[in-house]
Amino acid sequence: MEKPLRVLVRIDTRNAAASIEVRGALTGASCGTLLNILQHTATLGADICVNLTRTARIEAAALEVLAGVADDVERSAPAHLQLRVHIQLPPDALPGHPAAGSLPPGSQEALDNETALEMILRRDTRVLAGPRETAPRDTAVPAGTAPRWRSLPARPS
Repeated sequence: MEKPLRVLVRIDTRNAAASIEVRGALTGASCGTLLNILQHTATLGADICVNLTRTARIEAAALEVLAGVADDVERSAPAHLQLRVHIQLPPDALPGHPAAGSLPPGSQEALDNETALEMILRRDTRVLAGPRETAPRDTAVPAGTAPRWRSLPARPS
């Protein structure tokens, strides 16, 4: 029996990025579900990385459909967003395919939990966030200027 498609979507609101991690078998039958998730994730206006490195099997036809929809998503985004969709493939996914094993610019290779923990304990700067500058939205709101929220009436006992 073939492994079912499992998808995990991670959203990074600070960097306006999303990661769609796919596991199981990406086939023509299961591709529609992934395309639906991709299109819904694109409505957030974040750059998207579709990570296929942990899939059990990828059908070439499903990958072609996914690449076509990724291009459509990029073209349909408003001009001010400049949305990009990257598809990350495992090295042995499709021998001879130009995208196999390559990482798009700006994306990062997925780490397993053990490797990430080791890197954190070594204080590896590739996995630890560096100091960040305070953005205007991060500044404190002066007392008395916050909006007053309407209170709901108490429930009768």
